[in-house]
Amino acid sequence: MKKRDFYITIIVYAVLSTALIVSKLVWEYNLDWLMIFIIVFGGYLYVRYRLTAPIQRFNTKFNMLVDYDLDMDAAIDLCLEHIKEAPLSRMKTIYEVHLGIAYYSNGEFERALAVFNDLDLGKLHSVYHVLVFVHQAYIYDHLGQKENFEAVLERLKNVKSSIQRRYIGYANASERLLSAIGNINEDPEEYKQVIEVNLGQPNGFVSQRLIYHYRLAKYYEVLGQENEMEIELAKVLANGKSHYTAKEAHKLFKNTVNVDDYVFTEEEFYASPLEPEAEVVDEPEQIETTSEIDDVFDQKEDIQ
Repeated sequence: MKKRDFYITIIVYAVLSTALIVSKLVWEYNLDWLMIFIIVFGGYLYVRYRLTAPIQRFNTKFNMLVDYDLDMDAAIDLCLEHIKEAPLSRMKTIYEVHLGIAYYSNGEFERALAVFNDLDLGKLHSVYHVLVFVHQAYIYDHLGQKENFEAVLERLKNVKSSIQRRYIGYANASERLLSAIGNINEDPEEYKQVIEVNLGQPNGFVSQRLIYHYRLAKYYEVLGQENEMEIELAKVLANGKSHYTAKEAHKLFKNTVNVDDYVFTEEEFYASPLEPEAEVVDEPEQIETTSEIDDVFDQKEDIQ
């Protein structure tokens, strides 16, 4: 809903509701209070639907662009368009979170960080705080800023106390993955296990498959197994388009294997990348996408 449409809807709703109440009080219009309540409440539900439906449609389109089509430029344009037309500051802030994610997914880490740092977190449900902190930590990891990485991870741990039970699994998985990334040099096997649990089982997202192979390449880099690292990087380069993993893979790739040998078919993209004996049974917690976070725009919660 654009700003103009939103304000027109609010004005019409307010005028009609007031007219009904005044008609009953002043002119004793033949309409009982229950019917007035039903009409007013129905109008409220309609206004709320006009607010939330565009966010849900936006989320669907955004996730398609970022996680399936890997069209980051279109995702960025989509966010900028919605930010410009957002009728409420809270809606605008949600769109800004997605803009930061789109910049991050496009490999524009500094621009993404600038967006995240300027967010008014007080206008967001705390599950979005986790999403923001996670992406800030990813960026600091890519930039090699260890102290900032640790500071953001601590903020994520602190905000967990304010998260609803339905999202605590998401927060815990985020903390575990970030901790493993931060300690990859000290405990690479723990890192590999966490990567397999979180990213190793297919969930239908092309982006997840790319992230899995990129993260696995980092594991082989720590172990000094260059050939295995090159194969994982080639898988990312062959299929990553403009995704940040492909841009980061270019920095590490030494061109010792043929990238064209690792172009995936559609079936391979959605198949499990794990060997059968390594298949994990844990419920995966994909934490680099917004698609598994339900719409929380209407949920009320005290931000601590």
